[in-house]
This record gives sequence, C-alpha cells and structure tokens, in this order.
Amino acid sequence: MIDSVEEHYGNDGIVERVVGALTQSGFDMENLDPDVLAGADEFHIGGREGTMQVAAALNLNSENHLLDVGCGIGGAARFFARSTGASVTGIDLTPEFVEAAIELTDIVGMSELVDFKVGSATDLPFMDDTFDAVTMLHVGMNIADKDQMMRELARVCRPQGTVLIYDVTITKNGDLTYPMPWSSTPQFSFPESVDSYERAADNAGLRHIGNSDHYDLALRFFNEPPASPPPVTLGHLMGPRMMEMKDNAADAVNQGLISPVMMKFQAP
Repeated sequence: MIDSVEEHYGNDGIVERVVGALTQSGFDMENLDPDVLAGADEFHIGGREGTMQVAAALNLNSENHLLDVGCGIGGAARFFARSTGASVTGIDLTPEFVEAAIELTDIVGMSELVDFKVGSATDLPFMDDTFDAVTMLHVGMNIADKDQMMRELARVCRPQGTVLIYDVTITKNGDLTYPMPWSSTPQFSFPESVDSYERAADNAGLRHIGNSDHYDLALRFFNEPPASPPPVTLGHLMGPRMMEMKDNAADAVNQGLISPVMMKFQAP
C-alpha cells in the first residue's frame, strides 16, 4: 500500500510549479496570503468550503493541538491554524507532499503554528494521548484496513477528544472509472460505505457523535466552476493527469456512486 500511495501522489517540482504560477500572475512572494494557495492545496471535494465545514465541526481554540492525518501539502492544516489559533501537526505518507508543505508554510510565515512529518495513518509516529483532536480529510480511500486506521486515530487522541473524518464514501453499487484523484487503479482503491467506518470506529472504542453528508457540496464543486479561476489549481499539485482524475470523480458523483461524508467521533 505504501509504495502504491507514494507512486500515485509523489511528483517533484510542486513548489516550483505553484510559485511559478503565482509569480507569473503578479503575486508578491514576500508577502503572500495563504488563501492564495487554496486552489492547489485543498485536495478534497469542496476545496476550501469543505475545509471550513471541518474546522467548524472541530471547534478548536489556541489551547489545542490538532493532528491532520494525510495532510497533503498542508492547505487544510494551515487553514485550521489560522482560523482557530490551534497548533497543528500534519502527517502524510508522501515525502514530496511533506517537503512542499514545509516549504509553502515557511513562504507564508506560518512555521511557528504548523509542522509536518512523513508517516502512515496506520502506524502514527506519536505517543498515546498526544492530540486534543485528530482529523483526516479524504485519506481512508487509500487504506484497506479501516480497523487499524481507526485504532491509530483513537490511540493518539486524548480522552474525550474529537476524531473527525471527511472522506469519500460509497453510496451505491457501481463501477468507478480510474484514475481517480486518490488512486490510479482499482487495485489500490478502498472507498467504503459510512457503515464500514462506523464499525471500525466502534471496534476502536470511539463513540459515534454524528454524520453529515455533503453530496450537494460535491455537485457544486464538480459542476459549477468558479467565475474567476484561481491562480493555482490542483493541476499544479498533481500535474496534467489531474484533469482526467477530476472528470472521473465528477462522473461518479453525478451518478450518485460516491459522496463526501463528515463523521464525528469522541475518544474514550
């Protein structure tokens, strides 16, 4: 699984592509607003709007320490830190993503609030009860062993802390067309129903607080492009193959095969 994930997401030159596009658009790289990066660093359905809904559900403050599992190049982690004042640690399996996250965070002057490490969601390199909250945005589709994933999220979360997952879930039977944003082939693609997550969470001792389905957000995200295209996009993150991935994901959403669902749990 590790090799397949790194092969799918790993690519060199992420920061160079992003910085090049921003420079060409006339942005001052010495005083860059982190929001300018949102088109490229929010790699999940709904983009920034999805991140804002997760942040609202987390309800953090400056006293809290959040773990963002599968942080990508750090967009959501930076937003959580800016909007709540919490300190945030991001972890991702793809070294190129972590390197880009560190560099972009430094460029926007947020290194004191946000840090990043390379690591796996199924073997988190942290002590028990380390974080006040743990979040995971669009990661479970890469993980076959949902039980182990949930055990790790629960393990590193402090007692009564929040574990919040925002993932692509299977909503009805049907064949997905690949490549998808999370996998180039069906062999390494593991989207499942909400019930699978709830069972795994229960096995890990997590208490289920509630779910919210964001299918309407997905429909808008794929079918209503912004009037003014952002200066950077997911194409700068993943390269030219991103267009085909996005089209296939849009088809799956429009057919009702998948939907992004936010699931909230409480650690024991």
